[in-house]
This record gives sequence, C-alpha cells and structure tokens, in this order.
Amino acid sequence: MTEAQDEEPRRGFLADLHEADIEIVLAHTQARLYAPGDYAVRRGDKDRSFFIISRGSFEVRVPTGNGPGGIRVLEPGDLFGEVGFFDGRPRSADVVALEDAEALVLTQASFQRLRLIHPRLALRFVLDLGRVLGERFRASDALAGDLSR
Repeated sequence: MTEAQDEEPRRGFLADLHEADIEIVLAHTQARLYAPGDYAVRRGDKDRSFFIISRGSFEVRVPTGNGPGGIRVLEPGDLFGEVGFFDGRPRSADVVALEDAEALVLTQASFQRLRLIHPRLALRFVLDLGRVLGERFRASDALAGDLSR
C-alpha cells in the first residue's frame, strides 16, 4: 500500500448516497432519545438493532477479565450495534449515553421492509456497513501490530 492510499480520507456511513436515498433509509429508522447514563445497548442483549448517532455522545464499555475495559467514545455520525445486526448473537458491550443524546435505530423488521421495497438501497446499506466494519478491523489489526512490537 502506498503512502497516498494510507492517507485516503475516511468517508462517513452512506456518504455516497444521494440525499433522496438517504431520506428513504432514514425513514426506516426510529429516533430514540437518551439521558446521561441511559443504556442504549446492554451486554448480553440479543436485540439486532443497528444505531447511528445523530446527537450527543455515547461510551462503549467492553468488559475484560479485570473488569470494564476497552472504553471508547462515539459521537454523531458514528455507528454501533452493527455486529449484532449481522450475526444475531448477544451484545458484547454496554453502550451508555454520556450526555443528552439521540440515535437513529434500524431494527431487523425495518431493514427487511427496506430490503423488500428498496432492494438496491438495502444492498448499498449492507455494502457500506461492510466497508465501515472493514475499516475498523484494519485499524484494530494495525493497533495490535503496534502493540506487539
């Protein structure tokens, strides 16, 4: 990989869609409001919803053998719940609002409606979600490589 490729700017989720297509996707979501300390996701839940943060910030708490660890902060435009959305397995972390916040939630039922009514958009949604996950896995691999040196 060249230096120019390493410096390629990251695109936001669904940034390549036209405004009208984004509106269609967003019409299949529900806005949920959270107060500071509210849980959006609890570790062990089997809910397959997917979240796009529209306002405020959330903290991801991934438990380790020594207690809570792997804490990271998510802000507007960030996503969470995407792994459970795909695999249906129990959630692996808690996600807690740090302030008054809002997330747009796409349930499995809403995604299936989107898939049936707008299959092209549903495919673009899944492919872009895959791109975001790929970026996260590459970042994790790079971090793991740096830590092993």
